Amino acid sequence: MKISPRDTQNVREREFTVDQNFDGWRLDQFLANRIGRLSRSRAGDIAKYGDISVMPPRKVKAGTRLRQGDLVTIREHLPPEEINDEGVEVIFDDEALVILSKPSGMLVHEAGNVRLHTVAGYLERHGFEGAEAVHRIDRETSGVMVCARRAEFVPGLRARFASDHPQKTYRALTVDPHGRWKVGVRDTLDTPLGLDPNSELGLKMTRGDLHARTHVTCLRRGSLIHPKLGEVILADLEVVIETGRQHQIRIHLAMEGTPIAGDKLYTYDDTFFANICDYPDDLELCDRLPFSRHALHAWRLGINHPITQEHVAFEAPLPTIWDEVCFES
Repeated sequence: MKISPRDTQNVREREFTVDQNFDGWRLDQFLANRIGRLSRSRAGDIAKYGDISVMPPRKVKAGTRLRQGDLVTIREHLPPEEINDEGVEVIFDDEALVILSKPSGMLVHEAGNVRLHTVAGYLERHGFEGAEAVHRIDRETSGVMVCARRAEFVPGLRARFASDHPQKTYRALTVDPHGRWKVGVRDTLDTPLGLDPNSELGLKMTRGDLHARTHVTCLRRGSLIHPKLGEVILADLEVVIETGRQHQIRIHLAMEGTPIAGDKLYTYDDTFFANICDYPDDLELCDRLPFSRHALHAWRLGINHPITQEHVAFEAPLPTIWDEVCFES
């Protein structure tokens, strides 16, 4: 299902109930207290000019006095958002699990200005009432996504992912002009990881203190002819992770000098990443990468079924960017 921006009302609602601690507070004071990093002046602007209501209904202004039990609702009107559900595939569905193949570009949960083009939104739009994703994969990463069919299965499934119980196998296309990964080569990458203290981005990983273990097998090698980069030599890797650190596969492979093709964060420096995030349609920036997305795919996942406890395994077909590579025979 594809929904154009004109067909979509992209409004995020946030509701706050006034408890006894805020009885008698002004509305602007209440908003500044309840919403993180919101100044008193900005809270006053929201109260005066924003789409906001107070129940029981009465006139809303910055100085409106709140009473215990009041319900304050803020509606945030976000930029138009295009939804494309056509790339989502339901791999499996029963009374306990909904297994999706998530396309690149879809978030798991809403964040920033994205509220609708998410796994959570897809489940709601397609009648999976009560279903909920129990783990996360990066926005640009495609592949197997496990969702609990009903709320009662959420805690147990999330606990399994937190304990690294599921068997996770990925596929990755890495830029490898010097032959670090030859066909049949197997290696284990176990550099400990942590947040990069020298990066201003706040999300970049580097060598740290957290145990991380990544098993890599090179399946095949190939090349891609890029209009600006010329011939790009690629290795097609099977990757199995024992741990689930942030960006684990991406940073481990980048540390080997073989970043994932299309990785905006670990191919170049922080400035490049910040610029391409701010200007995603800048052709000069986009042409510095082989693909518009990073070529990482959650290929296979095995887990114990929450009802039968039998081991079940799922596989998401490789995305079409793999078809763009001419692999050696």
